[in-house]
Amino acid sequence: MTLEEDLRVTLHDRAAAARPPADDLLTEVTLGVRRDVRRRRLVAGGAAVAVVAAALAVPLLRHDDDRPRPLPAASPPLADDWDRGPWTPSPFFSLRPTWVPADLGTGPEVLQLGYNEVLQYEKDGDVLSAETGPQEPGWGAETTGEHTADVGGQTAIVRTADDYDGAGPGDRFIAVRWKVPPSDLWVQVTSFGGHTEAEVLRFARGLDGGTGSVAGTSPAPFTFSVWPPRMTTQHQSPTQVCLVGQEQQLQRQPEGLCVLVTEEPFAPGTDGERLTLAGRDAELHLDAGSLTVDLGAGRLLSVTWDPETIPLSRNDVLRFAGGITYHG
Repeated sequence: MTLEEDLRVTLHDRAAAARPPADDLLTEVTLGVRRDVRRRRLVAGGAAVAVVAAALAVPLLRHDDDRPRPLPAASPPLADDWDRGPWTPSPFFSLRPTWVPADLGTGPEVLQLGYNEVLQYEKDGDVLSAETGPQEPGWGAETTGEHTADVGGQTAIVRTADDYDGAGPGDRFIAVRWKVPPSDLWVQVTSFGGHTEAEVLRFARGLDGGTGSVAGTSPAPFTFSVWPPRMTTQHQSPTQVCLVGQEQQLQRQPEGLCVLVTEEPFAPGTDGERLTLAGRDAELHLDAGSLTVDLGAGRLLSVTWDPETIPLSRNDVLRFAGGITYHG
């Protein structure tokens, strides 16, 4: 199972549940990264597979040649209140680290989970992340040890475990959590892998909001040309963006109008509407809130939404999806 498939299964299970379970999504995605790294070590047989996969770039719904790109039905002009771009969401991580373990490099991803921001480093299966915001993060693992430590003059809780799902020899789970006055925002640093508690604490104590050596933002993998009115980013990860109404309370789990890219073949069923969108095969399940577009090269674009809370018409969905560009 690839990382994208692992993430998609997680998100599918979340969407099917009446309420999100207590387990933390960021942890499941992090463990998916580690499982994917171990899988590639076992089956790749060399670096060429990874190089080819990294070099693969598939534009989404671009009109990049002169061939006609028909929508399957006449589409009226957008309502005046629809927003227009181009817009590439870019969450900002406000705490910049002054020290990072040398083996993790300087190319982190910035994610968004509801109101919280996440800065995440990953290399060779080791993951080090920092999360901050008004929503209390999840611990992410069953821990066996707990004590306190000083982080910037604040008492932090430190939890550890010598084993967790996906752990290798010598790997440990270490998490440090504290609150920052006067904002009372949560901050949590989490490590899966071979880093020591001293290294994790040094990283945590360096999150002082100063001018660190890394950028504090990551552009989304998608650019939107049009989108429903008064929507904002609720979730962003390397393969997914979710939008919700600006008045909606943001949850840490993905919800709303979500766009996700996975690596799998296009396999339409028999109960959906088959159509062509910008010259690409697609399948629409309007009542279920699902549109799947074949990007080619074994990649799928999925657009999902809850029809009860986001009542989109068929033309709304096609306009929105037809205006997406995937930067993969």
